[in-house]
Amino acid sequence: MNIIYKYNNDNVDFNEVRNILIKAFGGRKIDDKDKVEKAFKNSSHVIYVYNDSRLVGFARAISDIEWAIIYNVAVDPDYQSNGLGKEILNRLVKSLGNRHIFTYTHPRTISYYEHLGFKRSKMAFKYVKYTDKELIDKQEKVGFFLPNGYRFENEIKEVVKNNKINRIVKIDYKNSLNDISFNDLNELLEKAFNHKRDINKTIEEFKASQHFSFAFDENKLVGCARLITDGVSEAILLNVAVDPNYQGNGIAKKIISNLALEANGYDIFIHANPSAYSFYNSSTDFKRYKTAFAYISDTEPDNSDFFIPKGYRYPDEFYNEEIKYYKGKILN
Repeated sequence: MNIIYKYNNDNVDFNEVRNILIKAFGGRKIDDKDKVEKAFKNSSHVIYVYNDSRLVGFARAISDIEWAIIYNVAVDPDYQSNGLGKEILNRLVKSLGNRHIFTYTHPRTISYYEHLGFKRSKMAFKYVKYTDKELIDKQEKVGFFLPNGYRFENEIKEVVKNNKINRIVKIDYKNSLNDISFNDLNELLEKAFNHKRDINKTIEEFKASQHFSFAFDENKLVGCARLITDGVSEAILLNVAVDPNYQGNGIAKKIISNLALEANGYDIFIHANPSAYSFYNSSTDFKRYKTAFAYISDTEPDNSDFFIPKGYRYPDEFYNEEIKYYKGKILN
């Protein structure tokens, strides 16, 4: 084989991309050529692999300067078992640099991602309030999600709710970055997450996003969130923040709902901080992934608050009747 790797969308035949997606995944989510093209062209990073002039594989990612999520890692079935998938992922990860990199996968490929240096996340959630119920039911049966309200051992403790302000009459919401004070926004993020931030980083991250939601008590900014999307089907939810004095009043839930309505039909992914797990875990608007991964370099410390030890399997992963899955093998 004469393998060539390409890192841009120039002269890509998106009918070929579509055909490989259908062969590899059955055309899940996007099987329309125009939507496939839009999703890849709106992605921040792409990689294509050719055998001479024949397209045989690809992957893409959406990202800002700090966060990234990988999608559509696919190899033509005629070229699988040649190490191309591994090389595509390794090259894409390298091109993403020092960003926090995530993905989620089918239960049958858990071992594959572990082998490539990814670690299973405890803190990944999918927003499902406006998602097709039939799809969610199918993903649950296949094994994408943990049971509602599932807690890990280190999370079994009393959750203290903060209701410092319970006299709110009205909160106003805006979905535009216009007229937002970045100084106020940076200050809100610092208060919510309890650490200093570079305001230039805040400006760059929000300007790299496609959807926003802000909450105001009169003229005071008290909540925010943003989405990075591919403009077709995928989104990352980031910087969900509420002024600590206003938490416990449903502001975060409303902010996220407003964003989801703007990005109607998108799969919305969030990788939460362990300190906020109870908010996402107790909400029926979210499902907790058990097939989500983060790429962790050898130099990064192991963090049991975020990640599951390599090789750990949930009970239903030893045998899943829905997909005939047993100890990492698909049964005929």
